[in-house]
Amino acid sequence: YEGVLFSLMHHLERMQKRFPQANLLRVTGGPTQSPIWLQMLADFTGMRLEIPQIEETGCLGAALMAMQGVNESADVFQAQSMLHVEPNPAYFAAYQAKYQRYQQLTTTLKAML
Repeated sequence: YEGVLFSLMHHLERMQKRFPQANLLRVTGGPTQSPIWLQMLADFTGMRLEIPQIEETGCLGAALMAMQGVNESADVFQAQSMLHVEPNPAYFAAYQAKYQRYQQLTTTLKAML
């Protein structure tokens, strides 16, 4: 799980540059079925997670696009019940130390090529 999180963090860092005020991750799909995975993601990123309690998020996305097409401004997520996962600050610090080590190792490996 940690290896996947390290790879994901590489992409999240790029997103954080584009959206520096973001302080919440909305998670959908298969990972939402694992409480362990969700807690690790929250702890690793230090961000609060929101998990929409809807099974067909693709259909929800299509409905949101249709609403935009007819110029509706209703906030569908306001009406949704959300599961929230809060990060553990102590684990966040530990994961950040591991991630720094991971970055050092990947940089070293790239230099060997």
